[in-house]
Amino acid sequence: RMPTAPDRKQLKHRGRIRNPIDQFVFRRLQDAGLEPAEESEKQTLVRRAHFDLLGLPPSPEEVAAFLTDANPGAWGRLIDRLLQSRHYGERWGRHWLDIARYADSGGYETDIYYRNAWRYRDYVVRSFNLDKPYNIFVQEQIAGDEIWPDNLDLDPRKVYEVSPEKRRHLEAR
Repeated sequence: RMPTAPDRKQLKHRGRIRNPIDQFVFRRLQDAGLEPAEESEKQTLVRRAHFDLLGLPPSPEEVAAFLTDANPGAWGRLIDRLLQSRHYGERWGRHWLDIARYADSGGYETDIYYRNAWRYRDYVVRSFNLDKPYNIFVQEQIAGDEIWPDNLDLDPRKVYEVSPEKRRHLEAR
């Protein structure tokens, strides 16, 4: 059951509420006797968004474009654009790869090169960039070679015609 957002009228900082999540945050701050931090300047926001989502600083042109965008929804458009960047999957896929103990080699003492390790790395990055549902992603991690055992071979007569469903099956493998 979805919780009901706190009543806006009872919140001290109701003028800063932009969505229902803000109502929960401001209620919690108010209950704890805390004041929210000051709103950040647009230049700070664009830098934070770039570093958080991509791990890279924005270019001067990207900062200027955001600062001059006075249309409503500029923040949402910036976030959507950053989520569409290939760097998003590289940045956030890295966390999954760390947990999975991904490496291209065996390390210092057993420096064996794993020739096809990059395939897994690219699969993880691609999954994040495509916003693959978490439950599907985890299933593929645990049992990717068993999920679709009857649909892993390409028909030799149609080797260049791969349907989206078959691509998904092959990727899971």
